[in-house]
Amino acid sequence: MNKTISLLGIFLFLSVALTAQEGKDFILTMHKDTLYGKIKLDLKTNILTFEYQGDKVSFKARTIDQFGIFRKGQTHVYKTITNDWNEEIFVEVLVEGTLNLYRYFTSGNALYEKDAVGYRYYLNKENEGYIRVTPRSYKNILQKMVKNKTYLLAQFEDVPMIIQAYNNFVSL
Repeated sequence: MNKTISLLGIFLFLSVALTAQEGKDFILTMHKDTLYGKIKLDLKTNILTFEYQGDKVSFKARTIDQFGIFRKGQTHVYKTITNDWNEEIFVEVLVEGTLNLYRYFTSGNALYEKDAVGYRYYLNKENEGYIRVTPRSYKNILQKMVKNKTYLLAQFEDVPMIIQAYNNFVSL
């Protein structure tokens, strides 16, 4: 009984603490420390500038585990992954579960100068390597990853919705 009351108290405390920080940018360091402040993100150089208690500090992708940017009433969560060229880059978290989907914004990156779309997806399945996917080629790759659920591809044109639907089926 005391354990249940203690756990309830902890959850209530955490929910109040998290609500107090709602609507703020945050970073989660590699040491699992969460700091709240204001973030300016430069995706061309993969450098995050964080304003915290009046000081500005810049971070490269390899030094930040995860961060969130609050804009227009929504928090967009980003994390660091290692891409095909062994570079650590910031990607936006779209869906996480059994199958994960991240978006990498390509504007300003010389490798994608002729890219009209402006982004690429990165897929990975349960701690396997990341697969870079173009918006045009995702169906072929997803067919291999969502075996026995290929009808999902016919139902949706939106990649995040396909991944979320797959994760929902897997968790049943």
